[in-house]
Amino acid sequence: MARQKKVTINGQDYTLQSVSPRWYFDANDRHGMTGGKKNTAGYVDEIFKNVVVEPPEIKAQGIEYFCDMDDGIEVTEQLLTEVESFLRGRK
Repeated sequence: MARQKKVTINGQDYTLQSVSPRWYFDANDRHGMTGGKKNTAGYVDEIFKNVVVEPPEIKAQGIEYFCDMDDGIEVTEQLLTEVESFLRGRK
C-alpha cells in the first residue's frame, strides 16, 4: 500500500500519497526540473494530480484548483513544499 500523510495548510486538510521513485524522477525530467527549460506550472500540476488524493478536486483539476483563490500562489507553494518533503522522506 502506498504511504500517505495528512497535512493542513490555512485550515484546509490535504492527503498526500506516495509515488514510485521512477515516476517522480521521470516527472522532474519531463518538466525540466533537473536542467534545461523548466515548466514549473506543468510540474506542479502533474505532481498535485498524482500525489494529492484529498480533496479529490485537486486530483481532478491540479493547479487550476488554486487559480481563483486570493492566496492561491501562497497555498500552492506551501503545498508543493509539503509534497516534495513527503516524497523525499523528510519530516
